[in-house]
Amino acid sequence: MLAPKLQGERTLNVRADLASFTLLPHPDWDRWFAEARGATPGNLRFVEVDYPTHELNAAAALDGLGVALLSPSLFRPLLDEGRLLSPFPHVLRGPAWHFALMRSDDTHASTQHL
Repeated sequence: MLAPKLQGERTLNVRADLASFTLLPHPDWDRWFAEARGATPGNLRFVEVDYPTHELNAAAALDGLGVALLSPSLFRPLLDEGRLLSPFPHVLRGPAWHFALMRSDDTHASTQHL
């Protein structure tokens, strides 16, 4: 996803067109390209800051800092409002990983393992 101001007059017709944009780091870019039936272009450029949450990645995309790999279900309002664009239909299914941060004194922490 990207902000309309970042796209400007440039087109995103094929996945390789992403090489003309700066991408926001995400560990699943290679997986996205592979599942979208395209090799990862070798000339991709990434922002040097690695934002640790989806919300920070979305905020960076809204500010026009780069193209973010975001979930349309989580950020549907931003798409519906036209604040972000999703130029390609492929969406990764299912998380490859999750992180859970809990304080050691959190009374809601469960001892069950998933």
